[in-house]
Amino acid sequence: MKYLEKVLAFLAGLSLFVVFGVVFAQVFQRYVFNIALPWATDVIRIAFVYTIFLGMTLGVIKKLHLNIDFLIHSFPASWKPFFGLLSNAVTFIFLSAVLAYSFPFIRHNIDQTMPYLNLSMAWVYGVIPVGAAVMLCALLTDTVKTIALRSGAKAD
Repeated sequence: MKYLEKVLAFLAGLSLFVVFGVVFAQVFQRYVFNIALPWATDVIRIAFVYTIFLGMTLGVIKKLHLNIDFLIHSFPASWKPFFGLLSNAVTFIFLSAVLAYSFPFIRHNIDQTMPYLNLSMAWVYGVIPVGAAVMLCALLTDTVKTIALRSGAKAD
């Protein structure tokens, strides 16, 4: 899992760097040379979507997303694993729906192309099922670990 975290972090950072670099180049070209880079919008769109989904996936793996802590703290500490499992279950249901609906969404829009790069929008939308699948695997792994730890604690 650590290797996957490093790869995702690198790819998310690379995507963000591409967004920054192309936006900088576009602004520089437009205001210094008075020349627009028409393809920049397509590249920025791709890189931005990839940055978001890679970052979300990394956040799920590292458990960095926001939780409603004030609710958890109002209950005894022994209930914390229950709320973790509940959070995982709700997120799992949501991501399962995202994964299930992403394939028809991609099929429905596969013939749509980007204006300047003339690539299929499937290249943009393709990160949705991949990200959802990896997030589902991470949630499943975390849920199994939580249940195993909880079972081990009860056995003692």
